[in-house]
Amino acid sequence: MRTYSTWRMTMRWNKTLAVGAALVLSTACGGVDDQEAVASLPDFAGTSLEINTSALAQDGAALVAQDLMQVEASLDGQGAAMLEGARLEVKALNDTLRQVLVPIADLAKQSANEQPGEVLVYGPTDRANATFTLSIREGTGGRYQWKLEARPLNSKDDVAYKLIAAGALKRSGDAHRGRGTLAISLDNLKAVAPAYAGQGKLMMSFAHFGKGSKSLAYRLASFTPNPATHEAVTGAFVGHKIEATGVTRVRVLGPYNLPGTATSAKEKVLSSVRHIPGSGGRVDVRAWGGDIAANTYYVGSACWDSQEKEVYRVLLQCSDSGSPANCTEVAGSRVGSFQACPAVELRGDVTPPEGTGDAVTPEPGNPGAPDDVPTDVTPDF
Repeated sequence: MRTYSTWRMTMRWNKTLAVGAALVLSTACGGVDDQEAVASLPDFAGTSLEINTSALAQDGAALVAQDLMQVEASLDGQGAAMLEGARLEVKALNDTLRQVLVPIADLAKQSANEQPGEVLVYGPTDRANATFTLSIREGTGGRYQWKLEARPLNSKDDVAYKLIAAGALKRSGDAHRGRGTLAISLDNLKAVAPAYAGQGKLMMSFAHFGKGSKSLAYRLASFTPNPATHEAVTGAFVGHKIEATGVTRVRVLGPYNLPGTATSAKEKVLSSVRHIPGSGGRVDVRAWGGDIAANTYYVGSACWDSQEKEVYRVLLQCSDSGSPANCTEVAGSRVGSFQACPAVELRGDVTPPEGTGDAVTPEPGNPGAPDDVPTDVTPDF
């Protein structure tokens, strides 16, 4: 005769076998792991550009991470002039990125429906400006692919859906971390929500290293969050952050009035910005167009302390030959000396970024390069 304890042990063992068998059966029948799919979506912290990690609101990179709630912030205009110009472009990109990632995060909190082809579908869900649907599937090699679509608010026509964003991520540890891509069509969002002001496209590639280091490459095509207040940009943005030190670097292209030029006309300015937490930062620029005569260009540098107070600035006008011997200092442009820059690595001669702003090569000191940037906004399924 079996004792009660023996009977209880046998029942527990049989239950364990039954659960194990069910799990094996579930795996054998296929299906997409919902938790793994959601963990393979991009998040804001892993895809946003950062200049000064102590002033994230200024960079448009401040938010409540859990819910991607927007933090209202605007430039205060008190920082170094060359820094503020680059920051305008970074903030425009980050604010636009957040507007797309918010509906993705909200949709991913819902229960998914699995469609033919082992595709998880979240939504449709109405937001203030449109109805959104998120789809995710597992590709080859553990690389998850996703797409965000939208149709006009109150529309019931599935044909009205347009592709708003698409991307992929192969995780390398923590949720939302690894190597991936993200592409956004603001033109399609405007087509389904005419009140939306943004226009153009953003395509990016990102790579994460360890717990918090990242390397980002963006390609912009006629991008603007609002043509009434921000001139459209076509070119490349790149950036990285080193988690151990907090050091950041970005290179951005944008039209703004360079201090020291004759009028308020906007020049096309390519800026390379680096920042060291607790010390300060530096920007080097190359500018052309606007008030700058044909066959000439400007180069310049500026640095600031930990409070973003400018301690050094200089601007040089150069001939088209590119020889340093043909550069002359713009009268009235100099402020202080580069010796006042708060760290040795922030001092030195003017070292402007090369090219015209269309290269996606990483900045020096990067933790590694991301993969190729997508050439358009297209889904993998």
